[in-house]
Amino acid sequence: MKPQRAPQGDQCHANGSPLREPQVMLSDLVEEMIWPRVLRAPALALSLGRLSAGCIAVFLVALISYFYNLLRTAGTQDTIAQSSPVPQPIESTVGSIIDSITSLDPVGLTHAISQSAMLLRNTVMQDPLITLLLGVPVIAVLALAGGTIARSTAFEFAQGRFATREESVHFTLRRARQFIAAIIAPIAFCAALFLLISLMGLLLSLPVVDLFGAVLYLLMLVLGIIATVVLVVHVLALPMLVPALSVEGTDAFDAIQRCYAYVIGRPLRYFSYVLLLCVLGVIAATIALKLASLSLEMTDWAASFIANDATQRALTGDGELGATKRFAHQLIETWRSAVHLIVAGYIVSLFFTSATLLYLAIRRICDGQGLSEIWEPVQHD
Repeated sequence: MKPQRAPQGDQCHANGSPLREPQVMLSDLVEEMIWPRVLRAPALALSLGRLSAGCIAVFLVALISYFYNLLRTAGTQDTIAQSSPVPQPIESTVGSIIDSITSLDPVGLTHAISQSAMLLRNTVMQDPLITLLLGVPVIAVLALAGGTIARSTAFEFAQGRFATREESVHFTLRRARQFIAAIIAPIAFCAALFLLISLMGLLLSLPVVDLFGAVLYLLMLVLGIIATVVLVVHVLALPMLVPALSVEGTDAFDAIQRCYAYVIGRPLRYFSYVLLLCVLGVIAATIALKLASLSLEMTDWAASFIANDATQRALTGDGELGATKRFAHQLIETWRSAVHLIVAGYIVSLFFTSATLLYLAIRRICDGQGLSEIWEPVQHD
């Protein structure tokens, strides 16, 4: 007799028993997809090493602003003393951005970001000395902290292992010049073009020569278009520059060229991932800010629940304060500032963590490189 065949469409073991259909899990469906994996950004940003790097960056930026204020108040008629106090407008603008995020106000957030862009432009144009005294050190601090965070994030996200201090901190410090140049060089190039246009514009102020200046206006317009396009692309590609250096181990020029090509080559995919990470970042930052604010409020409420007015004065600093109460209030404000520092450090960590995942995703889409491909120095025996 011929052996009975299993019903068509069913699979069997060698002994003839039917095989069960394999269950399709959700993880199988999204394993090859990139966008679900970038949703890990808020959790990755909570790593102690990356959070510490973000806190150190925020502290150093605040320290730079503090020393600038000292220089400004120490001067009399010098340029620094006559310049506007930058930290106050920056603090106001950052406060507006944070308020818009916590209140989930997209219109207010857009307006606050526009104000910050105008503040940056006016500062660079009106106070170039401030740009040197504040901008360059702040960019250096953020670039180096971002490089450390990006390198650490890339190893954990792409290879599932924690980066050593040699692989993250020392790697970034050895390439500090490249990290800073990748951010500053295109801005300096555009500034040089605008300066050249300004010098050529002087020809328009003189009689007779203004005709020659009008002829040269075509050249001015071409230079202006080049500078504007470079600036716009640079701003769009800016989040990926530091991760590109951290992941590829290349120089500043190659990182700039690579990131610009990604933005121009796949703009829709790029902006889709940027939008996804921005929404995710706003939600995570809002939760962190609300949690910190609620923690401070609940702590103050519990501390003053069964105490007298003296405790309330120590907490708020209102009313008549003695020598010890004033010192106690200052110490309490220090601890509160530490909480705000941690939240700000988390936001910095979240930004560079998200930027790293953005770069790895866009690199995979544009070049087809695997997510686990990270440059590592060759170890010689």
